[in-house]
Amino acid sequence: MATNEKYRIGIIGCGGMGGSHSRSWQKQENVEIVAAMDIYEESAKKLAAEYDIPATYTDVDEMLAKEDLDIVSITTWQGPRSEATVAAAKAGVKGIMGEKPMSASLGQADEMLKACEENDVKLVIGHQRRYRQQNTEIRRLIADGAIGQPTTLHHRAKAHAGLLNTGTHAIDTWRYMLSDPETLWVIGQTARTTDRWERRTICEDLCMGLVCFEGGTRAIYEGDLPDPPVAMPIVAGTEGQIREGDNGIILLQNGDAKGWQEITPQPEPKNQFQELIQWIEGEIPTHRGRGEQGRYTIEIMMAIYESLRIKDVVRMPLETKELPLELMVNDGTLPVLEEGRYDLRTPFEGQTRKR
Repeated sequence: MATNEKYRIGIIGCGGMGGSHSRSWQKQENVEIVAAMDIYEESAKKLAAEYDIPATYTDVDEMLAKEDLDIVSITTWQGPRSEATVAAAKAGVKGIMGEKPMSASLGQADEMLKACEENDVKLVIGHQRRYRQQNTEIRRLIADGAIGQPTTLHHRAKAHAGLLNTGTHAIDTWRYMLSDPETLWVIGQTARTTDRWERRTICEDLCMGLVCFEGGTRAIYEGDLPDPPVAMPIVAGTEGQIREGDNGIILLQNGDAKGWQEITPQPEPKNQFQELIQWIEGEIPTHRGRGEQGRYTIEIMMAIYESLRIKDVVRMPLETKELPLELMVNDGTLPVLEEGRYDLRTPFEGQTRKR
């Protein structure tokens, strides 16, 4: 691309995250947002008015055919994200910035990656915590052996959120801090007695997962489990542990010093939007949030569900391409015992229940 040209950006999905991506793109150099698409015309026009976007659409294919886009942000719910990603890849865009979770099943994630590989499209999934300076510093400390061999990580999700909503950030952050290891196996437990959904995808009432990464590191995920909570370090190892302190400080305890060391992380010089452009232009060999990393996260979350479905440890790679939670709901393994369908994020029409 000539230096005086700008990347033409399209936004697919004009809700809250569509606005977030629009703000982020407008802060970048050599880009212009030229089109916004949403199945609800009112949402597309509202976003266009707020961010001075010249064209709006209610059909993905029409926008892709008319606008000659270089990059699209796909900020829809997880269910339709795969279809939009495949369409954009086949339309000839250079890059796609997708939101998290990558998809609603492992099969959908594979379809996204396949379409992007076949059409030479750079796919990124928006796990922006990979650009949080504290996480990058923790990654460096672990890689440098500051706590020996990492043994355990822990995350207790915020209440009433759902695995696909909050687990995706937690699990991706685990992998980032550990320098993106392979997953060996997963065991999990899930309950769903209410008719709970999250962004129109079937959602569990509660779950937990134990993930084993290469080298033996265990990571524990808790979602809506009963109180009391237990304070845990971000990561513990054979020779120390790391916690987060106040005001962005990292607390390190190991055999080299008594008590806690306070470490101030270095500022993060760029964000995921800048890095996507650098990747497209060949300035860097890859993107830290590339689609393959997003797939690892989806695979782990699906394996937590799959463990209940098969009543066993799930040894990776996961073979089931469908959403295991949906399979269990449909075959009666997880029957609804408390009637009243409800969505945690966007209520169904007439919904009265919140959680």
